[in-house]
Formats: sequence, C-alpha cells, structure tokens
Amino acid sequence: MTTPLDLVITDAGRAALIDAGGGGTAAVVIAEVGLTAGVFVAAPTLTALPGEFKRIDTITGQAVDADTLHLMVRDSSDDTYTARGFALYLSDGTLFAVYGQADPFLGKYSASHFLTAIDLKFAAGEAALIAFGDTNFLNPPATETEKGVAYLASIAEALAGAVADKIITPAALATVLENFVATPLLGAVDGVATLGPDGKLVEAQRPPTDTFQVFVVANEAAMLALAGAAPGNFAVREDNGLVYVLQSLPAATLANWVEISTPAPVSSVNTKVGAVVLNAADVGAVPTARTVQGGGLVTGGGNLTANRTLTVLKASQDEVAAGVEDGKAVTPLAMAAALGSKANGGATVTGGGLVTGGGALSTNPVLSVITATVEELAARAANRAVSPVTLANLPKSLTPNGYLTLPFPDEEGRLPILQWVTYRSPILAEGAVWVNWPIVFPNAILFGGATAWLMAPNNFRDLWPQLAAPTTAGTWVQLQRDDPNDIRIDGFDVFMLGY
Repeated sequence: MTTPLDLVITDAGRAALIDAGGGGTAAVVIAEVGLTAGVFVAAPTLTALPGEFKRIDTITGQAVDADTLHLMVRDSSDDTYTARGFALYLSDGTLFAVYGQADPFLGKYSASHFLTAIDLKFAAGEAALIAFGDTNFLNPPATETEKGVAYLASIAEALAGAVADKIITPAALATVLENFVATPLLGAVDGVATLGPDGKLVEAQRPPTDTFQVFVVANEAAMLALAGAAPGNFAVREDNGLVYVLQSLPAATLANWVEISTPAPVSSVNTKVGAVVLNAADVGAVPTARTVQGGGLVTGGGNLTANRTLTVLKASQDEVAAGVEDGKAVTPLAMAAALGSKANGGATVTGGGLVTGGGALSTNPVLSVITATVEELAARAANRAVSPVTLANLPKSLTPNGYLTLPFPDEEGRLPILQWVTYRSPILAEGAVWVNWPIVFPNAILFGGATAWLMAPNNFRDLWPQLAAPTTAGTWVQLQRDDPNDIRIDGFDVFMLGY
C-alpha cells in the first residue's frame, strides 16, 4: 500500500456529508476529478480548483479501511500535461476535497494512456461514506479482508518476518521453511538437539560418550569389574601405567577395552628427536679416549674405557730411616718410627721470656704464654702477654656520651681515660652550660677541648664554646661571640683526657 495523501475536505464537501434530516452523516458520490498545474494552498474555503485545466470522469475508488480511500483515475485522451494538484467533485458539481503540492505528482504525454492509483487519507470513519459511479477497473491494495494489489516480499523480508503489507510466494516460503524445525521436534527423540544457556548441548540430550569418566584401577581385574563404565570411559591401570578406553559394552569383556598408545614421556634429547644416538659431547660427558695418568709419587692410570686405579706407594720405616728412596711417600707411622730412633730422649726444652714450662723430650713437655688480665696490664706485669682479649676487656662505652680506657699505664699503674660528651640543642645567646663526664675520672684530668656543632655548613654563625673550670666530674662550657650577628650554634662536642 502506498503512503496515503492527506486531502482537505472543503466546507461545501463537509456540508454534503452532514445528514440534515438525521443529524449524522450522509454518503456522497465522487463523480469527477479535476487537475491543475498551478501551485496553490489547499484550503477548506475553496469552491473551485485554482488553475483547473482538465476534468476526468473515468474514476473509481473504494474504502480499504475506516479512514483510507483507494482512488483510481484513467485518462485515454491525447492530452499532454503535468499536474501538481487535483480536486474531487461530487455528482452535483460540488467541490468535495482538494490536494496540492509544489512538485508535479503526475505527468501524461499525448501518445500515452494515463492510469494512476492514489490512496487518500480522511478522518476516521469518513472513507466509508464515499462512493464512486464507475468501479469496473478498480484495483485497490489488498488487505486481509479486501481483494486487491499487493507487493511480493523478498526472501530477506520473509525470513525477517517484520513486513505486514506484502505477500510471500511459494518459492520464498520454501526457502523460509528449509531450515524450519517444528517445536515438538526440539529436544525430542529423533528430533533436533537444542543448546542450553551456555551455548552447549543440553546435557540430557548428549550421547553417553559425551560425558565420559576416568577410572583409576589397580589392575586388569578391577578394570573388567567396572559395572558403571560406559562407552568412551577411560581406565588408568596402576599395575602397568597404561590407559584403556571402553569401545562398547559389556565392560567385563577385555576385548572391548582398547589400549591407548601414548607418546613416551621424553620426546627429544638435547634437541634430537627420532632414534637418538648420543655421544659424550651431547650430554657433557668426558670422552672415553681421554686418559688419566699418574705423576710424581702417583702411579697408574689409562684411558676411560675402564675403571683405573691411581696409586701412591708408601715408604717403609727402613726406607725412611735410610733416606734414599725418592719415589714413595712418608706416612706418620714411618716418620714417628724414624724420629724415635734418632731423637735424644734426655734432651730438654725450657721456656724463656714470656714462655713458661718445658722439660725433657721424653715427657712431652708443654710450653705456655700467659695472657695478661686488665689488672695485670695496669700493674705492668713483666711475665704476661697483652692479647686482643686483654684489650677487649678494657672498660669502655662507645656511645655519643662515652669513654675509652687506653692500654698505657703510668708508673703507678693508672690507665689513661678519654671521655667525650655530645651536646645537641640550639644555643642562641652567650652563657655557660654545665656537662657531666660519662664517668668520674678516678684521679685527675689532663687536658681537653670543645668545638661548636652545626646542623649544616654556615659562614656566619658566631658563638664559640670554651672549657671553663673543668673537674674530674664535669666542666663548664662557656659560649662567647665577637659580634652581634647570627648568634647561634646547634650544639657542641667536648672531650677530656684524664686518669
């Protein structure tokens, strides 16, 4: 069906539709169609078609639904014309309705016959009130209740099933039905299997081999006893490490089980495949042609085609005592025997200096050097040796505020002590700060010093620390400046040597 044209019913035409006696609507008869080539405004106040050049009375039409009228117009004259608008006239000459547009909607040449079909759109229910005089060549669009003309649907349109105003041919219908499956056959026996939400066959519709199982069995007897096995199931034998698949039932028949040939665990050796023949170089082995030979006191050897023995001959006690054999090794046993026969058992070994002990060689004498204690170091003991242990035992505290005892006693046995103090706090003015030594010097102080500490390099800081009235317990640190600019240090370090 073509797109209907929206006509404008004139005031005179609508008056003709009104049933003056009954107050409802009355049927009218369209008798002629007027044509115009001019452009005009289709208004309900028109009583004549502007620029009308021809009127045709060979028309017919029919209502195809409540608001659509199918109109056919035929002109067999020799006229030539182009039309942009038309008008419908009633049998009494009344201008019933008009339609116009800017572009031509039909054209005719003198050698041609003019026959056109137009669908007109009216208000709901009005199309059924309009009749035509001559209906012998009516060709309306076909509907479910009306005979008429219809378009043929393409195969694509037939497969899509979305077009409602076209008909399908047997050939197109055959193509549509070619892959059609009736609903009762879906998922049914001897029907068509269906897919589940996962895109796979529904499990209930799969053959037994589609859901196979793997059974691990101890031996052949256990495999043949698998009553629940189905064709396609596997059995892994623990006795021989082979895998079998059940071809058909029953599972108790050995011939129904087929051994699966699996590739060897090793598919290549050192990038070689097939019948691999390796040489020593392929696996990093030593070639058999290589030899091992003894040298010096070692004898024996040979190539590596067999086990070889390398030997070191040992000298006897007599050969050691003779001191002539040069191709044998001396063992401790032979050496002891040789020395025992030569050593002077009455000789002695005596310690001297820091070494104490000794005695006759026949008694295995012991010589000793005694390590000095801290007290013996301080006492300047003459027969003791200072060892790392002695130095490590000297009193000390290697901390930011600590001390170190030095291993240099004076004639009275007093050990020097070096102490230090780190003071970390900003100082912004002159004054004196008292600091305590980490330990009290037992005897006296000798000399010390103080220096300023800055968190970062600075050319302008001006505050200098000095020791004032130091004692064995602590000292005053006097802070002074030489100008009023940038008076600040971030702390100071103090050290003192005493004993």
